[in-house]
Amino acid sequence: MTKLRARTVALLMLMLVLLLAGTGVALLWNATHAPSPPAVAFPAPAAEAQARIEHHMAADKAFRDDLLFLLVATLRDRCEPAQAGVLARMANRASLPVLAAVSTVTTQDASLDRPIYQYIQHRADATGCGQPLRLPAGDGGSIEVDIEQYARTFPDSYFDPQRSSAPRDFGGRPLPERAGNACNSVVYSVLPLGGVDWRCSTLRSNARARVRALCEDAMQRQHGHLRGELDAEVGQAMQEPVVQAVAALPAECR
Repeated sequence: MTKLRARTVALLMLMLVLLLAGTGVALLWNATHAPSPPAVAFPAPAAEAQARIEHHMAADKAFRDDLLFLLVATLRDRCEPAQAGVLARMANRASLPVLAAVSTVTTQDASLDRPIYQYIQHRADATGCGQPLRLPAGDGGSIEVDIEQYARTFPDSYFDPQRSSAPRDFGGRPLPERAGNACNSVVYSVLPLGGVDWRCSTLRSNARARVRALCEDAMQRQHGHLRGELDAEVGQAMQEPVVQAVAALPAECR
């Protein structure tokens, strides 16, 4: 890994850490939590580099998913300061493969390291609150993503950015509550998101709701509340119910 690539990967990782802490916009883009874009947007990458980035987005859905997540998380930190860092925390709960596709692209083409970082900053600065994000997609087309809709349906929207309905396993709970629920770390680790089979997606969603309820019951029994992270006692109480919930799924859906 060259020094430049190591530095840029470190910057992208720092971006995630800062988003997780809820301070990404203020430190990375010198922007406030005002709803309007900064008076001067961060400079865009060179036109040739931007064209290559957008080519990768059109050709590689995983890469597009990564960049879209970083863009939405950063933009919401400015537009919804009360929920700063929430998308990043939920991504952590759901064990999403954030930065995996970006890393793959920059391994293949290290000259895009810095331009990718610039692209994210520039697009986030240049987008107003309430405006949709439009990104290149396959076959010369594009996708338009509603930022708040993306947040309402997250983390499922990471893989399905235009999803309009919240999964049933959310139980009507808002994103901040779901991001703060330690039981979701168990839920998504044993029943991860992904896949395109609608039948398996439905069954896994139902199983996630059951595992979450079992975990919350265990936390209430052990501690009398749902605050904080899971401990060994709750983990031990969850082992058998988790095994049973996963075993109940058809083999192709596990």
